[in-house]
Amino acid sequence: MFMNNTKLLIASTLKPIDDSRMYEKFGVSLAKTNEYEVNIIGFTSKNTLTHNSIHFFPHGPFGRMSFDRVANPFKTLKTYIKVKPKVIICNTHELLIVTSIYKILFGGRIIYDVRENYVKNIQNTNVFNPILRPFIAAYVRAKELMTKPLFDGFIMAERVYTKQLSFVPPHKSIVIENKFMPVEVADNESRTNSENTVLLYSGTISASNGVFDAIKITDELHKLDSNIRLRIIGYCALKKDLRELQEAISDKDYIELIGGDFLVPHQQIIQEIKNADFGFVLKKPNNGINDDKILTRLFEYSANKLPILLLNNPTWVKFCNEFNAAIPINPNHFDPTETLALMKNTSFYTQGNTKSSLWESEEYKLLDFIAQFRG
Repeated sequence: MFMNNTKLLIASTLKPIDDSRMYEKFGVSLAKTNEYEVNIIGFTSKNTLTHNSIHFFPHGPFGRMSFDRVANPFKTLKTYIKVKPKVIICNTHELLIVTSIYKILFGGRIIYDVRENYVKNIQNTNVFNPILRPFIAAYVRAKELMTKPLFDGFIMAERVYTKQLSFVPPHKSIVIENKFMPVEVADNESRTNSENTVLLYSGTISASNGVFDAIKITDELHKLDSNIRLRIIGYCALKKDLRELQEAISDKDYIELIGGDFLVPHQQIIQEIKNADFGFVLKKPNNGINDDKILTRLFEYSANKLPILLLNNPTWVKFCNEFNAAIPINPNHFDPTETLALMKNTSFYTQGNTKSSLWESEEYKLLDFIAQFRG
């Protein structure tokens, strides 16, 4: 079926097997060229995935702070050896060492897809114990520096990483942003036909991503208009945040949680984006590490022409102003009456071309970049 196609493997530890970047964007784009046999390693998903040119190797489930997570890279190495890929796209710092070991032992070309500035994230989020954070951050950066000479290419998910990540060689790297890959979902006209105004919080659920700010804003708007509803959809990795979230919405019938303790298929999230009237983008600055990032949600919402209730971040405001897509908001100091009036009376997406938020503009860059490693 694959004839002499180049065996290519995309691997992650904590991303689901149907992760939008690994599967929908990288995997499908590479597979449709008929030049690659694509293999994907990722966290097990509730989705049943089938694709003529893609093999799936699901693992898990396991917790973020578990022995299974520590052991997973070595299980991934076994899969590498079984598949014998000629090209590996390593999707996380956790697989840098085993991916390097595979190259030393078996050859091939290896690429590091840098999805986050992991060191800054570790230093500025509450996932790890404050005492341990400097040591974990130092360990991650040491891995990146030590394995750098073995990697043939680097892909960065954000333009700002070209400035932040000095260890990435400019001549070996490219920026491939997380723009929106359209997926088929059922047609729905609820935006125009429903009396309710549905606000949406989608993606990773956490305090740092602004879920509690979204609830607070919804509460204030609901007091003025009982048709205001909030739908929260996504996965919450931190049990503390999930417990707090469940308590916060337990007596609010106008707030619905989809997911929380399990990974929600991306297709279902896109369906909710298409059904909603407004989307929240309230990710906290975290000492400035998010200030210059163009979040995936901005691409998803703008590509689907979903009006945005947007944290007043200059980079994001500039992005949304191109389309007249958003109402800037400060969760700590906002006027619900004024905000509601803007929501009801503003005409959104009256300018610009939202096609710039679509994956097709990144796809050709990905294909050209990976093609150089086929030989």
